[in-house]
Amino acid sequence: RLGIDLGQSDVLERYQRCRRFDTMAMGLATNSLNLLFSNKSTLLRAVRDIGLGLVDRAPPLKEMFIRQAAGLSGQVPRLLKGEAL
Repeated sequence: RLGIDLGQSDVLERYQRCRRFDTMAMGLATNSLNLLFSNKSTLLRAVRDIGLGLVDRAPPLKEMFIRQAAGLSGQVPRLLKGEAL
C-alpha cells in the first residue's frame, strides 16, 4: 500500500538494524536453553526443574517469556504486530 519494495537492500538493512538486538537475544537464549537441557549434571537438572516450576507458577513471567519467544517484545515493526501501515 505504501509502494515500498520490501526486497530493496536499504529497506532490508533498516529492518535488520531494528531487529538486531532481539535476534541476538533470542539466539543467546536458545543456545543457553540447549546447554541447560543437554547437560547431564544433576545440579543443573535440579536448578532447571526449579526454574521451570517457578516460571510456570508466575503467569506474568510466563507471559513475558512467551512474548519474547514469539518475537512480540522489544522493537516490533507495526506490520508484525498486525497494525496498519
